[in-house]
Amino acid sequence: MRIIKVEFFFSVFLLLLISLTDSFGELNKSQVSPSGNEANSTLLKQEVIRVIKPGVFDYQSQDYMVRMRVWGVEFPKREQPGYNEALTFSEQKLLSVSPKIQIRQEFDLQNLKVVEVTIMNGQMNFSREAISLGIGWHSEKESNRYGPFVIAQLKAKRLNLGIWANNFNYKQIQSPSSIPTPRLPGMYNSQRSFVPSLSFWVTTFGKIHRPGCSFYQRGRGNLTSKPQGLDCRICGGRNSK
Repeated sequence: MRIIKVEFFFSVFLLLLISLTDSFGELNKSQVSPSGNEANSTLLKQEVIRVIKPGVFDYQSQDYMVRMRVWGVEFPKREQPGYNEALTFSEQKLLSVSPKIQIRQEFDLQNLKVVEVTIMNGQMNFSREAISLGIGWHSEKESNRYGPFVIAQLKAKRLNLGIWANNFNYKQIQSPSSIPTPRLPGMYNSQRSFVPSLSFWVTTFGKIHRPGCSFYQRGRGNLTSKPQGLDCRICGGRNSK
């Protein structure tokens, strides 16, 4: 009878010991293994996850996502020649890439962080590559005429690459870093009460031509309602013949 009691208490003791051992093991695992959020954060890559438009992208860092714009280069706008090529170039070079980023301006007027981007293990500057291929043009005012960008654009112009082969005046495009020009009420009212005036064509040589002249808007010159120079012998310039 005593032997049966001893065996019973011994078996109960073994069961308690096994349960305590399992509980201690689970406690150690919970202390060593990272939580779900920590595991996800270690797997999160720092890379470009989305291209919004040429030169503008969303960058996912370890802690946050921020929208950025590349420094020193401008691209065609939507519905303008070269836009699709610029968008394709940006997607091919930036998407799913972990670039080296250097901040040039914390935020511009459009609330975008302006950065210089290098890719391919720091061997390729994105802006300079885009300029050298004629994908975009050098924003000289923003970069303060940065030498490598100036040289890259000169080569692209000489070879007539990309946008330089298009017969389009990209200088009319407003720079992303420029300050918006307000339209004052006085200017708006004056435009509504606009009275047409005669516009003369004044060439770079100072010859004045009036509408209808064979030399009107030919060659280099500008339109003005108050011309100064020599009147054309054919049309009479300021004095109609």
